[in-house]
Amino acid sequence: MIIQSGKRVNPRLRYEVFIHKVDQLSEEAKIETQRDIHNQVRDYFADVNGGTDSSPLTSFGSNLNAQNILINFHLTSIFDHSIFEAFSKVIQKLIPQFNHLEDLLNYLISASNMEQAFLFDIQTKISIATDSSPTDMRMYELCCDMIDLLINMSEIYGRSNDNVVQTIEDDDDNESIINGIHESMNSYSNSSPSTSFMRNSCSSIIVTTDEPSSNVFDSMSSSVIKLTGGRVLYLKEINRHLALICILHEKALAKQAIIEYNVNQLKTSILELFHLTHQTSASSTAL
Repeated sequence: MIIQSGKRVNPRLRYEVFIHKVDQLSEEAKIETQRDIHNQVRDYFADVNGGTDSSPLTSFGSNLNAQNILINFHLTSIFDHSIFEAFSKVIQKLIPQFNHLEDLLNYLISASNMEQAFLFDIQTKISIATDSSPTDMRMYELCCDMIDLLINMSEIYGRSNDNVVQTIEDDDDNESIINGIHESMNSYSNSSPSTSFMRNSCSSIIVTTDEPSSNVFDSMSSSVIKLTGGRVLYLKEINRHLALICILHEKALAKQAIIEYNVNQLKTSILELFHLTHQTSASSTAL
């Protein structure tokens, strides 16, 4: 079994199980399917260990565990945004700066009277960081749709590709943050064996490609969409790879100048965080 083989290589490996194609199942059937897979894994380890209580720890329940095998289950489908949410949870565990990013987003929503804030990878629509409040799946889906809408509109009404490419070449910060993420993940995986196996499989999700859709974002990219019910989606680019999307009440826009100031301070802090990480990693490599 893969888990047993992985345990021999590194006892601290964490396993992420994607239960796919659940879109046709009811909510009760989804829970039952997840419970059934969880029980099969638990029973397998009980049989392998001669009936002793050494079943793995999973996100579906809490078990006493002598082996300390960590397994998380995710219900996913390509017909909704559950696959993006699941990959977001996995990726966030691989970013050593996640706690710092979470603190920055917590401060932003507190200072700006917001409900929630996400830091999105534009190309993949994966959230690499969010604040500490519980994620509303409906809001997450709307954020993903907002990215698609802005990309589609920008490709039609935005600047020509030549101008966009020239702007990108002149902006050093555009690459420093991605280099910072990549280098920090490499450094973190080297110091933490529990993530090295997963990084090899998942790190490509973070390092975005130079597709045209990501080139429509520049230092002036922003958008505000008003929803029914008095809520507002506020998008602001961090660089051509990352975008901040915030959820707030329409009344909070009365202080939009304060919001924009706080968001710009957040942007500066994020860029400095990853730029510093990139410099530290480069210095360590040189030594």
